[in-house]
Amino acid sequence: MLNFLNFKGRELEFSTFDCEYQYLEDFRLNANCREELRELLNGCFPGCFESREFFKQVPKSRILVRLNGVLIAQVAIEDRVIHVGDASCRIFGIIDLAVRQEFRNKGIATKLMEHVEELARAHQIHFLIAFADEHALYNRLGFKPVENICRWLAVDELKSIDVFEKAHPDCFLVKQISGMEWRDGVVDLLGYLF
Repeated sequence: MLNFLNFKGRELEFSTFDCEYQYLEDFRLNANCREELRELLNGCFPGCFESREFFKQVPKSRILVRLNGVLIAQVAIEDRVIHVGDASCRIFGIIDLAVRQEFRNKGIATKLMEHVEELARAHQIHFLIAFADEHALYNRLGFKPVENICRWLAVDELKSIDVFEKAHPDCFLVKQISGMEWRDGVVDLLGYLF
């Protein structure tokens, strides 16, 4: 359960275990925070981010975790409608879940994902979706691998290059949030693969 300390417009702050958790829309990040994110993401995913605080596209929002004012973790959230089989549904795409090396295995990533799930439940999101090579955390949190073929806009170095269709059974993970059941058929992500 989120412990909301204050709510100012669309910026949300809450605290847990001496860490400060902050939810905000990506466009609200200032230059200093963007630099901190670049450092965190490049440290957690070497060679992937170059000089950006996003990989393929800017996410809609993020939850940032600070300890004594230092950014130690983050997760980005893509709020999107997708098409699964013959139905449309609302999803939160989990992007770039990152925790500094020295703070791993302390429950921070789990707490971040619990906050994402609570936001999803509060806002009628049907599913959480992640594309992840490491499944242990997601498995513990109730995500299931799916074998649907995905259709997405391929983006490379800030340019659209094609529309791809492919199954990702080794990394496509889904968690049901609402009463809607996951369906068979093609998953049209209606945008980039996050």
